[in-house]
Parts: sequence; C-alpha cells; structure tokens
Amino acid sequence: MRLMAWHLDYFRANPAERGRSKIAESAEPVSTGESLLVFVSFEKSDEQRPSIIDDGARAIGEIAESVGVKEIVINPYAHMFGELSSPEFAQSATSKLAEELSKSFSTKKLAFGWFYEIELKAKGHKLARQSRIV
Repeated sequence: MRLMAWHLDYFRANPAERGRSKIAESAEPVSTGESLLVFVSFEKSDEQRPSIIDDGARAIGEIAESVGVKEIVINPYAHMFGELSSPEFAQSATSKLAEELSKSFSTKKLAFGWFYEIELKAKGHKLARQSRIV
C-alpha cells in the first residue's frame, strides 16, 4: 500500500468522468473543511497481507494526529507507480480502510472508478505533505 497525505484548509471534489476500471461505485460530490486528503494505492503484495487495512489505518491515523485533524478524505488513486492489486481488491480494501478510519475520525471516501474535478487549498507547513509505503 502506498499513500500520500496532504493537510488541507478545505477540499471540494465533483465526479467528472468514469475511469477505465471495470468497477465503478456510485459517485457523489465530497466537500470538507480542514482535513487530511489521503491518496491510496493498493499493491499486488497487499492481497496476501491480512493486516494491510489495520496497518494502513494506523499509518494514516498517525499522520492525522501529527497535524491535528479530525477529518480524513480517502481518494483511491492507482497512479503511485507500484505493482497494482486487482481492481476488485483495491475497491474492497479502500472501503474497508475508510470504515476502519471512521472508528476514530470523521471519514469520507471518493468513489472508486471515477475521476474527480478537485478544488483544494493545501497548508504549507513542514508536515503538510507526507507519504508512506505500508
């Protein structure tokens, strides 16, 4: 699992176009105030790691706590240059990750299989952009 997290002042996303994946969830606009936007990509090796959801949620939670946010937006993002998992696994894992994070944070998720028109304002401090390989 690869992730890139941005600490934001605000975030707005509107579904613009269905992606190439054979899987596409129902897409709705997403909007937040101060939040952590997390681009998430699942890799082939993650399919054999039962702990990947817990490990990913812990890593994202640590980032959220380090910047003091209570709201997280998960953006499925297959463009992190790893060996990608199957679309079925990625969709399921992304949903499970958002569900796990929602136990401790207000969590929203962009729909799997869609491109979004995005407007955001990112903060500029030293922890505002972080990445991890989990």
